[in-house]
Amino acid sequence: MKISQQEIQIIQHYFADKPVKKAFIFGSQARGDANELSDIDILVELDYSKYIGLGFVTMQQDLEDQLHKKVDLISEKALSKYILPFVESDKQLIYER
Repeated sequence: MKISQQEIQIIQHYFADKPVKKAFIFGSQARGDANELSDIDILVELDYSKYIGLGFVTMQQDLEDQLHKKVDLISEKALSKYILPFVESDKQLIYER
């Protein structure tokens, strides 16, 4: 199973007024081997010219509420160099401002 177009649209609409420049899905949802219990892994490039504060934590919670699934929201700056190759291998752009 892969992330649905409806779920992508929810994410795109949500990020439209947030300090997010780009968003990518990665992991099982991007590869198409997710199941109904799989979370949605989202990598974001943030716009640091705008105030973020605790908004990042709020974004994750809001997306979980709207998608009715667990969401792992990770910023590019927080991504470990050891995990980066795995993310790069299957990430897919789903939002760009």
